[in-house]
Amino acid sequence: RGLIGTWNLAELMLRAHVEAVKWKGSDQFRSHLGMPIVAEHFYSLLSVIQQTLFAGYRPFQIDPAAGTTVDAAAAQEALIISQMKHCGFKGGALKQEIRHVAYDCLLYGTGCGLAGWQHKNIKILKKRPKKAATSLPVAGGTVDIPAADEDDIEEYVHSEVEVNEPVFEHIPIRRIRVAPDCRRGEIGTASWRGRLLYLNSYDLDTLRDVEGFNIPTRTELVALTTPQKIDSTSTNPLDTQGANTSNPIFQQTTTPQKAYPENYQDGGTVDPLAKKFEIFEYVTDTRLVWVLEDQYVLQNRPHNGEVQYLSIVFREAPDSFYGYGLGFWLTDYQRIAQGVVNAFFDDLNLNLMGTYTSPAGLNNTAQAQWIFPGKVFKSDGQNKIEPMTRNAIQAQEPLAVIQQIREWATLLTSAGVSAQGSNPGQAGTMRTPAGVNLMASGEAMKTQDFIDQVSDNMLVPFIQFCIDMNGKLKPSQLKIMLSQELGDAFKASPMTVINGDYKVVISAGAKLQARHAIEQMSGFITSLIQAPGTVEMLSVQAMKFDFKAFFTAFLDASGYPYRENIIVPMTDDDKQRLAATQQQPAHDIQKIQAAGEVKKSVDNNQAENRLLLKTGEQTLKTHEQATDHKNTMTVQQDAAMRAERLAEIKADQPEVGSE
Repeated sequence: RGLIGTWNLAELMLRAHVEAVKWKGSDQFRSHLGMPIVAEHFYSLLSVIQQTLFAGYRPFQIDPAAGTTVDAAAAQEALIISQMKHCGFKGGALKQEIRHVAYDCLLYGTGCGLAGWQHKNIKILKKRPKKAATSLPVAGGTVDIPAADEDDIEEYVHSEVEVNEPVFEHIPIRRIRVAPDCRRGEIGTASWRGRLLYLNSYDLDTLRDVEGFNIPTRTELVALTTPQKIDSTSTNPLDTQGANTSNPIFQQTTTPQKAYPENYQDGGTVDPLAKKFEIFEYVTDTRLVWVLEDQYVLQNRPHNGEVQYLSIVFREAPDSFYGYGLGFWLTDYQRIAQGVVNAFFDDLNLNLMGTYTSPAGLNNTAQAQWIFPGKVFKSDGQNKIEPMTRNAIQAQEPLAVIQQIREWATLLTSAGVSAQGSNPGQAGTMRTPAGVNLMASGEAMKTQDFIDQVSDNMLVPFIQFCIDMNGKLKPSQLKIMLSQELGDAFKASPMTVINGDYKVVISAGAKLQARHAIEQMSGFITSLIQAPGTVEMLSVQAMKFDFKAFFTAFLDASGYPYRENIIVPMTDDDKQRLAATQQQPAHDIQKIQAAGEVKKSVDNNQAENRLLLKTGEQTLKTHEQATDHKNTMTVQQDAAMRAERLAEIKADQPEVGSE
């Protein structure tokens, strides 16, 4: 239905390859520049998603549910982190497998992975000298004398350990098979799902002693690889469909560095047992089947969930398992941009190189004329060669078209200024804080949606799968594994870890919004904590502020690493110093209180003295006022008496002239 052709076109557009074409009637090449719009958005989004999912030291968190201790949850988390480091393809990390899944999802629209559980026995090899050292008695003791050649050592099996661990492998989109009636992007909802495997005879030999497998004998395998075998190894049609040749080498039409199909191995090895067989793995909710070359059943057994297929889609398509990827939409935009750019440079080339007219003469037969740089047209004009006049295209016109195309692409992919490092939209949108916040919030919302898809449909189911499978481990195995990872910090017993109930939280699922919220609220929260009366107001409501919980949540939300090394329990020495520090202020307070009492007594005495002085001053002042008043009255009385006597004397004297 055209799906494979769309994938091939998406790969061509990712490469931004434009085939070189010559000007018609000339040996000169036309402009064939590529505009990597698909690659620009694809790799920007892939980097953002990968770094967001696995940024920091703790990409996920396992919380204890009811009845489970914190130590058991910490032990389970440490165990799964250890398993993620080597659960990928051929011992790789989970991080790289998720990157491959996200790669397919972004480009093609659908990404698939396989979660499984493997059992194997590992031999612990160590080295020792071939000849043991000789012990000689010396001065009441013994001295070990090594062998003559200390480099003469040998390897021996120290012990054999049974290992059960999870695996996660990316399934290429051209290898996946799913029930055609699956209507959702979650492959687990399909009635059956499967994949194509390619193993050689030596790979099959490793499965010969595994329970449940029915591996053919070497003779039967050789018969399957010889020219007399029933059918040759078939070619995966999703690899070669749409090619214009039957040669498997040249059927890979999209990129020159693409790997060859597995069935093309005639020139790769002369060992018939090293040639790969096609194996189809068919899985339902209850059964697992392996079919070799459509001829031989390698296994057909029930399974209890130890094999799980997981999938994610970039943008859902209606009633379809396969979703829409960047290659479905951006290819048209890129083709428009490439056409505009190359047309502009073709026109520029014509103007720079020029086209001319010359006299036609007698040889003037009617024929089609094709323009190219330096073309000379015959005409019946003047008898001279002169350039033709053309209307040049202004450079702003194609640049404006390309700018608009990039803006349209950003609306679909959300790979804007924060992902690409440059503004793909109009120049004025980043000049105001409102415009910046609007663009950033839109990008974060669309990116967060896809990260939630990866978390909910890929990471959380795989981690929950690991928890379920770890619950089937033997307590002795679990104890050895946890002791290696946690050492002395391992406090929970294996049985509490096995019987625990846990909740899985992906840090990236809320990290983008949490970081944005922290940036907006950190100043307000800090001022609120430092505000006077906050603790008192909480105590009125019988509440308290837990600084450790707040600081821990702040570090986890912001993705700050090594939280365990920042907030740690106090040691015995720390507790003793704290107790001594708490006792020291009490003694200092007593000294301060005693000094205060002395100062208070001195202040009281000084106050009494000041009161007495003030009282004496007031008494003296009152006495002086009374004395002054008394003296004033005495003077007045004396003056009155003198005036009275003078009046009497004047009254006793006779008047002159009266006698």
